[in-house]
Amino acid sequence: MRKKSSYTLVFSLISLMLVLAGCGDKPAVDPGNKQSEAANPSTSNASSPTTPDNEPTKQEIEVGYVDAELTEVKTKKAEITFSDSSEKYRQAFDVMQRSDDPAFISLWSDIELESMDFQDGKLTLDIHIPDEARLGAGGELLFLSVLQQTMFQFEEVKSIQLLVDGQETESLMGHAELPNPILRESE
Repeated sequence: MRKKSSYTLVFSLISLMLVLAGCGDKPAVDPGNKQSEAANPSTSNASSPTTPDNEPTKQEIEVGYVDAELTEVKTKKAEITFSDSSEKYRQAFDVMQRSDDPAFISLWSDIELESMDFQDGKLTLDIHIPDEARLGAGGELLFLSVLQQTMFQFEEVKSIQLLVDGQETESLMGHAELPNPILRESE
């Protein structure tokens, strides 16, 4: 049921973006009055670009999961479609939350994303962790590794700031220290 809801949400967001893209700031022009269009060049279509700027982009990414024994991070390829960078990270997060393959387990499936922001190389995620999603020390480290594996593949992401219910925290689940922010390791 959660999988169907995710697909419905993604489809709804894409549909809404397409509708909004078609509703730009176009002045009302009487179709019978061509003089108003000629007299005011700013309403002419000649000054508009012929290709839309917000055309969706498809990208193949690697998404972090864990193996069925919950001992190591594994990656799996997935395709995302987005119009801007904030949507790109949200799509990657959404894919990271689900898996239809029992060999690739999502530790993020029950995590609720409250908000996401990207500025100056810093990706900030405000999440809520329900009690049923809390893990032991090893699981918490894998949880963070999966996030880093997925988000640091985007070269522009230099750091990840994780907030829990809007607050910085020293540990997500009480077992492992959480750097604030998590920095990309130098290559």
